[in-house]
Amino acid sequence: MPHRFAPALLLFISLLLTMPSEETYARQTGDTLSVVLEPIEVEATHSALTIDRAPISVSTMSRSMGDLVARRASTLDELTFTLPGIWISDRENHALGERMTIRGMGWRSQFGVRGIQVVLDDIPLTVADGQTVMNMIDPAMVQSLELLRGPSATFWGNSSGGVLYMRTRLPSDAPNFMLRSYAGSFNTMKHEARWHDSVGGVRWNAYGSYYDTEGYRDYSEATLIRGGLSAGFDLGESSSFEARLAYAGMPDAQHPGSLSAEDAANSPRMAAPGNVNTQSGKSFEQVMGSGIWLQDFDAGLLTVSAHGTWRDLTNPLPGPYIMVDRLAGGSRATFDFDQLPFRLQVGGELKWQRDERDQTNNEGGQPGENRVISQLDRVGNQALFARAAVDAGKFSLHAAVRGDRMVFRSDSIDTATGDLIDYPDETRNFFTLNPSLGINYNLQDARLFANVSSSFEAPTTTEFKNRLGGDGIILPGFNPNLDPEKTVGVEAGIRGFLNALQLEYDLTLFSQFVSDQIIQETEIDGLALFSNGGDAEHYGLEVHLKYRPVDKVDVEVMYTWLDARFSGGDIIEEYHDNLLPGVAPHRAGLSIGWNPGDHLLSADVEYVGEYYADSENSALNDSYMLLNARWLFQGLEFDTWRLQPFVSVYNIFDTRYNTSVAINNNFGRYFEPGSGRSVQAGLSLQF
Repeated sequence: MPHRFAPALLLFISLLLTMPSEETYARQTGDTLSVVLEPIEVEATHSALTIDRAPISVSTMSRSMGDLVARRASTLDELTFTLPGIWISDRENHALGERMTIRGMGWRSQFGVRGIQVVLDDIPLTVADGQTVMNMIDPAMVQSLELLRGPSATFWGNSSGGVLYMRTRLPSDAPNFMLRSYAGSFNTMKHEARWHDSVGGVRWNAYGSYYDTEGYRDYSEATLIRGGLSAGFDLGESSSFEARLAYAGMPDAQHPGSLSAEDAANSPRMAAPGNVNTQSGKSFEQVMGSGIWLQDFDAGLLTVSAHGTWRDLTNPLPGPYIMVDRLAGGSRATFDFDQLPFRLQVGGELKWQRDERDQTNNEGGQPGENRVISQLDRVGNQALFARAAVDAGKFSLHAAVRGDRMVFRSDSIDTATGDLIDYPDETRNFFTLNPSLGINYNLQDARLFANVSSSFEAPTTTEFKNRLGGDGIILPGFNPNLDPEKTVGVEAGIRGFLNALQLEYDLTLFSQFVSDQIIQETEIDGLALFSNGGDAEHYGLEVHLKYRPVDKVDVEVMYTWLDARFSGGDIIEEYHDNLLPGVAPHRAGLSIGWNPGDHLLSADVEYVGEYYADSENSALNDSYMLLNARWLFQGLEFDTWRLQPFVSVYNIFDTRYNTSVAINNNFGRYFEPGSGRSVQAGLSLQF
C-alpha cells in the first residue's frame, strides 16, 4: 500500500473504532426521538435498493422550498459543493458548460462531461458513446438529486465512473404554481415558471425558464431557454405509465476562451483575442423524450422504459467550425422478482447514437471552404445484467454483473461527390464484463458498508475517428489501436445518525485503479490522435456532516481529500507519479441556514486547494475560498398566494481566483477566471 495512503487509512480505522456501538446508541436515544436511516429507494441504481441497505457510497440531497426560492442556482456547483466526492467547476462559459469530476474521474474532459453518467428525470443525458451534454439541466429546477460516488457500470454500463441523478418534480405539498424572476450583476436576468397538479387522474409537472447574461468576462454573453413536461397516470390497480419531454435551446453563447497565468491575474475580464476574432461560441437546440411503464405481477415488478434525443449543434472555434446533427436513444427492461428467498433483478438494455458531423476551417465565424471532416458516426450498445441481494440478519450481501457489447462505425463522406469513402478500420467493436460485490451491516442508527466495483469508458466517436498512417500522418478512419479504459474501485464507509448530537454523518475511504487511460497523443492540421496512455491510482477520504446545533439552525459540512496521479503503464515517463491535472487534492464546503421568524438567512463557504493544470505539473492553479450569502422574506401572504422577495450576494470578499482550467491547453493558456462580487435581487410568487 503506498505510503501516502497509510495516514488516511489509520485515521479512518480510528474513527470506526471510536464510533458508538448499537448498545451506546440505545443509551443515547433513551427518551429522545430516535432517527433511523430512512428506507429511501435509490433511484440512481435502477433498482429497489434502499439507502439503509445500499453497500455503496451514495449521497442524497433534497432542496427545501426556501432554498428553491432564495438560491440563484444558475450552475450545478451551487447545489453540489457540500456533497463529497463530486466537484463541479463553473467555467462561467456557457459555450463549454461546467467541468465535472467524481473522485477524479472525468478529469481529462476539455468540454462537456466524460466518464460520468448524468440523468435528468429518468432521461439519460449521457449518450451511447459516453458523451454528456449538461446544457439540458436548469439547476434552479432541480428539486432533488442522488450521487453514486464509485464505479457503477453494473447499473449504467459505459462511462459510469460515478452517477449524478436529478429530479425536477416538486413535492406534493409544494404550491401548485410558482413564478420567480431575478436580475443582477453583469446584466443577468432570469425568469422561471413551475406548475404541478393532478387533473383528471393525470399527475402533471411542468417548468420553463429564460436566462440571459452578458457575463463577467468580455465576449461571454449567453441566452438559454429550457423547459420540461411530464404526465403520469395509472393504467389499473397494478400498472402505471409516465411520459416526459424536455427542451433546451441556446441561440447564442460566446466563448471567451482560457488565458495565460499573467493575463488571468492582471486582466481577468479579457477574452482570448483568437476567440473573439473567430467569433467562437456555440448555438444548439435539443429535444429529449422518454416513457416508462411499470406492471406489478404476482411474481414481481416489470419495468420497461425508452428514451430519445435530437440535437442540432453549431460550434465555431479558433481553427475549426463544427456542425453536428445527433439522433440518439435507447430502451431498457427489468424484472424484479418478489417471490424468491433473495432479491433478484434481471434485465437488458439497448442504446444507439447517430451523429452527422461536418468540420471546416473557421473564416471569421463562418464555415470555410476547406472541409476537414464530413462523416456519419454510429454507435450501438447492447447489454445484459443481473443483480442479487440476500439479507442475513444485520448483514446484506449484494452481487451484480453486466456485460456490454459496443459497436462503433464511421462512414466518411467525399466532400466533392457526397459518396462514402472506403477507409480501412471503419468499424470497431468490443465486449466488456463488469462485476460488483458489496456487503452492508446495519446498526440501529448506522450502516457499515464495503464493496468492490468496476466501470469502463469507451472512446467517443471523436476520439476513435482518426488513425495514424504509415508515413506518420494522421488520416481519417477509425483508430484500430484504441481501447476502452477500465476502472476498479474499492471502498468502505459508515453512514449514520447520532441522536444525542442531532448529527448525521457519512465517512468513506476509497481507492480506484484506472488502466489504459485515453489521452490525446498529438494533433496535426486539426486532426487529433488519441491513444491508451497509461494507468492512474486514485485514493481518497470523504467526510459529510449534517448538524442541527439549535432549533431553526442547520449546518452542513463536506471535506474531500483526493490523491490521484499517473502510476505507470505506457504513460510518458516524465509524467510518472505526477498528480492528475484539474483535480484538487483538498476541497471543503460549509453551508449554514438560519430561519428566525419570517426570514431565512443562509451562507455558503467553499474552499478549493491548489491543483495543476497540466500533466507535466508545471502550471499551478492557486487555492481559493469563496463566501456567498442569501436573504429571503417569507411573511407576505395573501389568502391563497404568497410573495417572497430575496437577495443573494456571491463572492462577498471579491476574491480574485480562477474557477476552472483548460487541461493541457496550448501555449500555456490554462486559466478561466471566476467573477468578482455579484448581487442578485428578485421576487417569487406562489399560489
